[in-house]
Amino acid sequence: MSEPIDAYIFDMDDLLVRSGSTWQKAEDTLLAKIGHQRTPELAIQYKGMNALDVAATIHRVLKPALPLAECQRILRDALLQNFSGPITAMDGAVDLVRQLRGRRPMAVASGSPLAAIRAALSRLEILDCFNQVITSETVPRGKPHPDVFLAAAKTMGTDPRRCLVLEDSLVGVRAAVAAGMRVACVPSGPSEEIRQLTPYVFGSLADVAKDASLMPSPR
Repeated sequence: MSEPIDAYIFDMDDLLVRSGSTWQKAEDTLLAKIGHQRTPELAIQYKGMNALDVAATIHRVLKPALPLAECQRILRDALLQNFSGPITAMDGAVDLVRQLRGRRPMAVASGSPLAAIRAALSRLEILDCFNQVITSETVPRGKPHPDVFLAAAKTMGTDPRRCLVLEDSLVGVRAAVAAGMRVACVPSGPSEEIRQLTPYVFGSLADVAKDASLMPSPR
């Protein structure tokens, strides 16, 4: 029998916020600086990682002359600038967050820089729904390692086994499984391997909200 759900941990990019193009523009800025273009084969290697790890993956694969630290600075600066533009919620995101507000502790555990996370959630008027907001830039290892999810559970005082992670990427699902947490996914890319890791795969967060097994039980 599954443990009851005592806390919810949300990813942000392409789960709460439609930010795929925001990230892609930042990645393209870096790629242009080093004389390369995006390819699906490259992008799939870093989807769901934080900005520092995305730049590190690009640097490792493409081996540019530009130092790693400079690649990380270019990507992160471009990302922060891009997040100052319009923000759009993913389908069902705002409604689900507001539905859960106050019923269980909630956190956001994202690979975006903290300033970008807070800015995006503020513009959607849901920042105050969350007990904790954490970026994987502040933990020793980013996704697919479990560190950011375990840190979120710790700050909420919740047993990881009693957390439900909501994710969109394979990297994020792997991190949640490694943390020993249940995970529901609204895939933003290929879902074959995701379906091997979790039975909870949905078309939108609105569909997640309809699954009674994942919603808070009365206390």
